[in-house]
Parts: sequence; C-alpha cells; structure tokens
Amino acid sequence: MKLPPLAALRAFEALARLGKVNQAALELHVTHSAVSHQIRALEEYLDVALVMRSGRSLVLTDEGRIYAYQIRQALGEIAGVTEKFLAKTKHAQLTVSVLPSYGLFWLMPRLKSFINANPNLHLKLASSMEFAGFEQGLVDCAIRFGHGQWPDVHCEPLMADSLLVVAAPGFNGAVLPHTVQAVLEQPLLHASESWPVWLSAAGVEGQRPPSFLEFTDSTLLLEAVKLGYGIALTRRSIAQAMIERGELVKLTDVEPVHSSRYFLVWPTDSKRSAQLSSLLAWLKDEATKYQDSL
Repeated sequence: MKLPPLAALRAFEALARLGKVNQAALELHVTHSAVSHQIRALEEYLDVALVMRSGRSLVLTDEGRIYAYQIRQALGEIAGVTEKFLAKTKHAQLTVSVLPSYGLFWLMPRLKSFINANPNLHLKLASSMEFAGFEQGLVDCAIRFGHGQWPDVHCEPLMADSLLVVAAPGFNGAVLPHTVQAVLEQPLLHASESWPVWLSAAGVEGQRPPSFLEFTDSTLLLEAVKLGYGIALTRRSIAQAMIERGELVKLTDVEPVHSSRYFLVWPTDSKRSAQLSSLLAWLKDEATKYQDSL
C-alpha cells in the first residue's frame, strides 16, 4: 500500500481541526517548526498544496479541506479499531450472536447466573436473524436453530424443542378454541414454523393454513398473540416464559417434537477459548434444567 508518513498525516489533521500551528504542536507534543515541516513533507509527497502560508499562519486550501475531511475519517476508523482491539486483548471478551426470539425469551431470563459466575468476562450479545459472520472476526460464537449441518463450524447441540399453538388468555372473549378444527377457524399468525408438521401430529393432513398476519421474527409474532391479534404456532422454548406468566395459553395437547434444535457454533479454524468453554458448559446445564422442568 502506498501510504504517506503517519506523522505527517497526524500533523496535518491536527492543524485542520484546531486551526492553528501552535495548538497542533501542543497537542502532538512537538515544536511549531516540526508541524510545519511535516505538512511540507506531506505536500511534497502528494505534490499538492494543502495550505496557504501567511506569515506564521497556515490556512487550508480547497484541496486541503477536502483531504483533511477524508483523513480525519480514516484516522478515526483506525483509532476506533485499535481501541476495540486493545480492549479485547487486555480484557476477556466474548461476542455471541443469538436469534432475537431465543435471546429475549429464553437466554435473557437466565443469563444473570452466567454473568455472576464470570465477573471478569466482557460479554457482548449480537442479536441477528442472519448466520454469524465469522469471516470478519466480529463474532466468537453463535446460538443457532437448525439441523446442525452448517459448513466450516463446530456444532455443539444444546437442546431440543417442540411445537405448540398459543393464544392470549382473553382472545375471542376468553372463549378459547381447544380442538384442532376450532383452532383452524381462528385468525392465524404465521412465522417460520411448520403448520403441516403440527397438523400431521394432530391427525390432520393438509397444507399450511392461510395466515391472517405474517412475521419474519417470532419476537413480533408472540407480541401480536399477546395483544390478541390471533393464534400462532410457535416453539415451546420461546413461549414457555409467557405461558408461565399467564400472558399466553397453550390451546391443545398436540405438541410434536421440532425437527430442528439449538446449537452453539464457532469456526472450525479457531481454538475454543476458555470463555467459550464456560459459556458452552453453562448453556448445556441451563438447557438440562429447563427440559427437566417441563
């Protein structure tokens, strides 16, 4: 990469930001003449006049103002990346990508015990519907729901799940449908779960019933159910807390096992850190407690 001297860039950025050579020199802990020398060196490197000289004062040219703005952004990005890197190397840190619904309804109510057991760990939760972007190094691991056959990652199974139909306690004037046919006659809210799987378990063969309202995220889906918009098919793991609080009601005894399950995943080309191992052990322990409580 063809880069000008960093000292010259810093001197020029400081002058452009502060407006005076002596203030730039004071900030950089150098002499007045050293700042002037660095800016002359930068102009020679670029073969462009960045400042106009008037006695001991330096005023930016039009080209200088444009270049200063761009340099300030670039140096700011370098400073920010460096600060994050130093924070990560000096302090134990773990960035976990997690599905919004699982993070809100299952993980957050339990996470305090992990934080209390790891007081020196800086934990960052990245809520996302997308698969973790391990390529950029922004995420250490991810909790994902699926079949566990993703390429280039370790997949450690955490817990299974099941499908159930729920409604708000006061839905339809509190006259709740408790048969499959009665459920299908109500306004249905859809997300990603498979109605044919649930219908098959109920002894009814059929296609996905039409939806009254559809969502891409189960967090919004369950909020809509809670507000009485309709009935939804959802996963036990994310509905359980709302059922226990009396915000949702399970409508039928039909509850087939979900074909997918939760996994903790991380790149195959990265070493499993002590922090990741601690999280994995804690997640497995919490998953066992949860499933034993059902």
